[in-house]
Amino acid sequence: MVDSESDLEKLRNAVEDGDVNRSLALAKLLRSNVSRMDETILVATGFLEGGAPLDALKLLESLAGAPVASDLSQNRVQELEQLRKVRLAEALYATGDPRGALDSVESVTPAGAQEASDREYFIGLCQDHLGELALAEAHFERAAQLDPLRNPPIPSISEREAHLLVSEVIEELPEALRKSLAEVPVMIEDLPDRKLIEETRGEVHPDTLGLYSGINLVDRSHLEVGGIGEIPTGASIRIYRRNLERICQDREELRSEIRITLLHEFGHHLGLDEDDMERLGLA
Repeated sequence: MVDSESDLEKLRNAVEDGDVNRSLALAKLLRSNVSRMDETILVATGFLEGGAPLDALKLLESLAGAPVASDLSQNRVQELEQLRKVRLAEALYATGDPRGALDSVESVTPAGAQEASDREYFIGLCQDHLGELALAEAHFERAAQLDPLRNPPIPSISEREAHLLVSEVIEELPEALRKSLAEVPVMIEDLPDRKLIEETRGEVHPDTLGLYSGINLVDRSHLEVGGIGEIPTGASIRIYRRNLERICQDREELRSEIRITLLHEFGHHLGLDEDDMERLGLA
């Protein structure tokens, strides 16, 4: 039996702690047991934190025009509607609709410099995915001006530098590992393709740092044992340069994050799961 009140508090704590797995599990548990606007927004936030933006989107869209609890003050209702628009923008962005996300977040009035900075940064993300790089940069700069600690200036690294760093990382690997990765092309791209984000409905997030595709070596060996014979992996790795730039505060950190991301995606090719890579420091 679900104790909605205590489970809602657990969900709130999980979201605040950034506990992805617990947030998702509790959101799934509570989805059918909430009706109030504040509770529904919290569950949607749990889905967003847990990497299920499509579930969040459905919940948030269901709130549009829905009646609110009579015991809430007008100010509280307005606060919740503003929060709903922010979460809706996040869900739309994560599922491949940056234009819809812009429409939602631009109607939000920020309270204070921190919220204004976050709003500018988010608008920058949307503009970048819409191909408006100059507009995006202007919003990122404004975000840094409003709150440089929360949204510091974004360092940059050229595509050529990124390719050189990838080559350096590969050269540092043991010879046996280099040989197994020789068949895996590594591509440096600015951002994930919007069509891919739309098709996966958020499974590939717009902010993802790297992406492995193909048949990993473990699965290929199972297929070969099953009698199919030796088959190519069709594997490739994509590194998303601008997303990596945004999570770093300086160029040295950026170089380090590119290295970690590349090794993480190599780990997928070797058949390692997320727990394996966390133990190896590649998560």
